[in-house]
Amino acid sequence: MTRSELKEAVQEVVLAPRYASHMDEYLKVHMNRFAETVYLLQGIVGQGMRVVDVGSYGSLVPALKDMLGLADITATEPLQEGRPTSEEITLPNPRDGHRNPYHVDRFDLEGTFPYVDGSFDLVIFTEVLEHLAVDPLHTLSEINRITKVGGWLLLSTPNCACAKSVLKILRGRNPNFYPVYTRLPSRDRHNREYVPWEVAELLKSSGYEVARFHTADVYDAGRDVKLKTFLASKILWLTSVLSFGLIPARDRGDTIFALGRKTSGIKDRYPAFLYV
Repeated sequence: MTRSELKEAVQEVVLAPRYASHMDEYLKVHMNRFAETVYLLQGIVGQGMRVVDVGSYGSLVPALKDMLGLADITATEPLQEGRPTSEEITLPNPRDGHRNPYHVDRFDLEGTFPYVDGSFDLVIFTEVLEHLAVDPLHTLSEINRITKVGGWLLLSTPNCACAKSVLKILRGRNPNFYPVYTRLPSRDRHNREYVPWEVAELLKSSGYEVARFHTADVYDAGRDVKLKTFLASKILWLTSVLSFGLIPARDRGDTIFALGRKTSGIKDRYPAFLYV
């Protein structure tokens, strides 16, 4: 399926009446990203794969089950007062009403994961890396530990060097996507955003061979922002030419997507670009 066809299909199975209106709006904003995620997974999923979607709240489960045919899916969430640390959940398919079961575990992603070594064939880690506040390589070490050798990691995260961010800098604004603090204790804010080469290095340091890597604009913007972003992209291209490539114009989409295959344990626990 093409990306546009995937977006329509993903939207049909993901947007269901089970969600409160604020969650429904969140899903609509992220629909292009969901479609890109499914697009990347199409080429690697197979029957019998055991999958964990880390920090996802189960938002991708309908697409993983109905579109990719995955059966054994675990989703993780933060610990929540009054809710069990582990439970079985079923979600209705909005098209035909059949119910999709999956497992939920609730724990701190910056602690120890409650799984034995090599538990999963595929770990999905989308839009979580930027929220980690303490020690991101610890979390990636845990992800490596629970991934089978030869298994896969799909990671996505906002691109701090995208054309939209460059445009913000040129206009004297903060280039980050979501740096704001909240009045109540929350990990929703972005603690650190990354640029493409850093994500590629993170995968290599974490024992994964990069199989696919690209950036894409997946968040819809108003016409005015689209025009200014287009102009920023052209400026970047021109400066790349004039600087003989010292200011690269590539990898300027707003989201980084990386698909890696585990080849070893952690190779560099404290990569120099990230740790003092």
